[in-house]
Amino acid sequence: MRNFISRINKKYKLKAFVTAVSILILLYSMTNLFKNSEDIISSSMEYINLDIKLKNLKISGIENVKASEVVNIVSELRGISLTSIDLKKISSEINNIDWVKKSELRKIYPSTLEVKVYEHNPIAIWYNEGNKFLVDRDSKIITELNPNKFTNLKVVAGPNALEDIPVIISMIKNYPEFEKKIKSLLRVGDRRWTIRLHNGITIHLPEKNVVNAIEEIEDLDREYSLLSRYIEIIDMRLPDRIDILPTEVMMNSSKI
Repeated sequence: MRNFISRINKKYKLKAFVTAVSILILLYSMTNLFKNSEDIISSSMEYINLDIKLKNLKISGIENVKASEVVNIVSELRGISLTSIDLKKISSEINNIDWVKKSELRKIYPSTLEVKVYEHNPIAIWYNEGNKFLVDRDSKIITELNPNKFTNLKVVAGPNALEDIPVIISMIKNYPEFEKKIKSLLRVGDRRWTIRLHNGITIHLPEKNVVNAIEEIEDLDREYSLLSRYIEIIDMRLPDRIDILPTEVMMNSSKI
């Protein structure tokens, strides 16, 4: 009797398991079906080759790119059948616009072309071996744009600086008052940073605890106006002290 009941239980457990797996497969299939429904419709429309004209253009992602530059490329397609438009060709032409990093195009039937633009986002100017290069947040060099037109960006120097630029730029942006005073940054070896301010002060940051050093500078500036004084160098490389070298003007006036 027990063996009979055990066989029945196993039988129902197996049925329940098979049912559960079938439901999961069905749900997964339905999800993919809805997800790809637009592609299916698009493929179907192109398969039957309906003569549907392009009437509407939807552009997104533009901040620095002129919309007219994109429109000029796409305007030649107006009145052409949406099914015959070569998206890769049009995307390639849009990608040649200076500010454009990449673009994605999509046909929305019956008569709309959607263009999504991804722009370059330069965060600093890397100065290396006498040349200037715009750098993005992924440490990639942007060759399509002219560095001389970005006077608002910080100049970062040092042959080993490229990979570390996004980190230091992101760090100083957390201290906007201090950031406004910075003119350039130098990566020393692969170890630490030296900062040059607009007023000529040079700050040697330590290898470690850079954030703490910047916060200490800000505290001293708030309390004693440190960064507005006649100072040539602030040396923070040693962990237990700050060495301050005054300018020659300050040293000469102290001798009088």
